[in-house]
Amino acid sequence: MSFLESIKTALSSIAANKMRSLLTMLGIIIGISAVITITTLGSSLTATIQNAFSVLGANYFDVYVEEEWLYDEETDSWYPNSEANLEDNLITTEMLDRLYTQYPDCYYNASVENVGSASTTNALKETINLRIDGIMDGYLSYNDFDLVAGRNITLRDNIEEKYSALVSDIFVRQYFKHNEEPIGKTIAVIDDNGISRDFTIVGVYQYSEIYQRLVMGDSREDDMTTDILIPYITAFSMMNREFNGFEYLTLTCNSTKQAEDLTNELRSFFEAEYADTPGISCNIYSSLEELDIISTVINVVTIVISIIAAISLLVGGVGVMNIMLVSVTERTREIGIRKALGAKSSNIRLQFVIEAITICLIGGIIGIIIGIWNGEIFGFIAKFLIQQNEEFGVLFRTIKITPSIGAILISITFSTLIGIFFGLYPASKAAKMNPIDALRYD
Repeated sequence: MSFLESIKTALSSIAANKMRSLLTMLGIIIGISAVITITTLGSSLTATIQNAFSVLGANYFDVYVEEEWLYDEETDSWYPNSEANLEDNLITTEMLDRLYTQYPDCYYNASVENVGSASTTNALKETINLRIDGIMDGYLSYNDFDLVAGRNITLRDNIEEKYSALVSDIFVRQYFKHNEEPIGKTIAVIDDNGISRDFTIVGVYQYSEIYQRLVMGDSREDDMTTDILIPYITAFSMMNREFNGFEYLTLTCNSTKQAEDLTNELRSFFEAEYADTPGISCNIYSSLEELDIISTVINVVTIVISIIAAISLLVGGVGVMNIMLVSVTERTREIGIRKALGAKSSNIRLQFVIEAITICLIGGIIGIIIGIWNGEIFGFIAKFLIQQNEEFGVLFRTIKITPSIGAILISITFSTLIGIFFGLYPASKAAKMNPIDALRYD
């Protein structure tokens, strides 16, 4: 009997005993569906959290410059290093320029400084209220704002203290009533001290959905107070404050490297910058490492629960062995006839092993389908419940249901191995039958 004939015989045997075969598969179906459901929920939860981090602009690194503290064993106390001079050793724009040169198009500074309220008047003499924020080049990406026209505020704008500005698309509709091109236009902005300054619009941005819902609220567009974004150091100048550098800053990152590699990269850079500065250290905190930790915890919990759920597969395997023993007993005369006609023991063994594998594979496939279906149902329920809360609805705007391809492949492989392991003993028992005794069996 060929391999294909063995499969046909196995399918015929399963079809002839539909209910018994289904009950035999039940343990396999439950075990596989439980594993697929759990792994789907685990991978979906990880993907959803990653998406939420992206919405929050959480691909960032906090950089702190600090004075070193020394420990005195005699007094059992800590004291600052007398050689440290933090005020004269802050992170400068020149230092950032060197970082950008060494790692082009990778890191951006997301620092922001609020100047206060302001206003301007359009051609129709309508007053438009504004907030003035001084920003660095990473502010938009950190807040998930989209640049829809023109260019961003750059490090060069800050170094040269330019009076360039980014305005929102809402402001463009408020100020330019005749669809004029805003890029390159100059607007007069009056701050809350009554001082008027001219700013040149270099770009137009669009607020993120979460910012609009949580900050802007349901205000009418004509009444909205939007932000005019100007260079960070220009903002200091407007407030008559001297900019000496950053004691703390947030760097956004545009890289596919691992969080640990990026952290080490930044740490090495700043350690080199402060190598000749006694008593000053630079610490790096990564939100991406935090995300990696969360993902690792979810993966570990998913694996542990999946292993527990997979125990039911052993119960299903015992059921397969039991039904195969019954099948061997019922088909004793058939085995005797086949042996009398010249069938080899290996043919008999292969036939029953293939039948056991077929039962397990069918059960496994059904279990995988049910597991994916369960994941979709749980995802739909979760999305419905989350959308009832406005804040969470924006944060978790996309519930990603991502079945684990690895878990599916492992489940299919495991189902096959269960069929081989638990089908081998009944198959061997059938193969070892004496044809004369088998023919006598009633």
